[in-house]
Amino acid sequence: MDKTYIQKSTPKRSTYTVLSAMGYFLDGYDLSVISVFTFILQTYKIFPYDSFTLGWVSGSALLGAMVGAILFGHYSDRIGRRYLYVFDLIFFVVFAVLSALSTNLIQMIIFRFFIGWGVGADYALSPVYASEMYPNMERGKGYGWVWSFWSIGAAVAFSVGYLFYLIDPITAWRWALGLGAIPAIITILLRTNLPESTRWNIAQKGEKAIEEARLLRRETGMTDEDINNLIKEKQKYEKISAGSITALFKGEWAKRTAVVWTQWILYDIGAYGFGLYSPSILSLLGIKGALAILFSALLYVPGFLGALGAAYLNDTVGRRILQLLGFGFATLGMIFVALGATIGGLFAIALGIIGLIFYYGMGNLGPGNTMGLYAIELFPTKLRSVSMGSATAITRFVSFLSAFEFPFIVSSFGKLPFFELLVIVSAAAFVFTLIFTPETKGLSLEQISTYKYRRGKLIPDDRKE
Repeated sequence: MDKTYIQKSTPKRSTYTVLSAMGYFLDGYDLSVISVFTFILQTYKIFPYDSFTLGWVSGSALLGAMVGAILFGHYSDRIGRRYLYVFDLIFFVVFAVLSALSTNLIQMIIFRFFIGWGVGADYALSPVYASEMYPNMERGKGYGWVWSFWSIGAAVAFSVGYLFYLIDPITAWRWALGLGAIPAIITILLRTNLPESTRWNIAQKGEKAIEEARLLRRETGMTDEDINNLIKEKQKYEKISAGSITALFKGEWAKRTAVVWTQWILYDIGAYGFGLYSPSILSLLGIKGALAILFSALLYVPGFLGALGAAYLNDTVGRRILQLLGFGFATLGMIFVALGATIGGLFAIALGIIGLIFYYGMGNLGPGNTMGLYAIELFPTKLRSVSMGSATAITRFVSFLSAFEFPFIVSSFGKLPFFELLVIVSAAAFVFTLIFTPETKGLSLEQISTYKYRRGKLIPDDRKE
């Protein structure tokens, strides 16, 4: 093996961090930009629609994400991260352009469904790749940086929509939807130069990949102990099929799957119930017209700052405490929004904005960041992408249902019950985290995979193998 070639050809850690983060940027952009379309649709009635159709328009990408996450998560564990890591972005290019050219809502629903394939696939690939290529004691930082780009993507989506809305409010949505293809093309070209995940290589190839892993220690931060522990992990779980979905529901892994799914589902009921209609919901607080789109973009500033804070606090404060803080402040924030929607007037707008800063900022410091990190960390290398993919899939399905949540509840019961629901869900997530969510700070991926989950904690498995 040519050691010089390996050392010179391996990109720096910042390179694969940014290129993984760009996947989340595209996820944030493409999932949020549909709000610009639905806002224009509701304001100018550019196509015939009802609340049911509106839900499908908003939720079709999330339904597609469910499919993409399962498929790509499964095959990422079986055939590797690298090639799928490049291929999945093609969906962002082709179907972003087609969505922009839609002439009716049926086309929009179909094209958005296939954009969702790319979104779901990248959830199962980008954060897993970044986490595996980071040193164990800096893993939270790597994931935090990747996650922070979701808020940037969402903010850019609303900013682009706002600018084109000022030019022509009728066609602004076409430009906003279509321009998402440009960063996707650039990221595809740059990702082709990235290597395969070192951890996946060892888990699948064993001894054949050890020499290469040792040569790449400076780039990946893996110590000899990490490599030896990964070999032990490979031996311990030799009988588990890579990418096995059924393995997630057996024995030890079933408990961890239940923790990951439950807390993420609770988070997404609120996050997407609000996020998919944020301009329309802001109009309920008294923020009208183009300002509703602009304020939707500005809300992702505290969202980004929260995610950025997570990058520096995941490995020091810990995942569990951040998640508790996030759900606690999300509950308080939505109480403020509910009061604002009830009171009305300038004071209500101020109260609502403070509540949304809590909801977005602390939500991204906590559960928005920790949900995916837990889905990755709590499982061994052979099940890591399928865990992230399956968790993404079930939560995207819940998010798809959330697309019907706002128009149905508001049209049937009024706006206040919608906000009350989000308060209850956030509070329930706080209690669940307090009781069932373990701390993974300070543990290597290899330690976590061999520890036992008991009553909300991870403890060493002292049994002899």
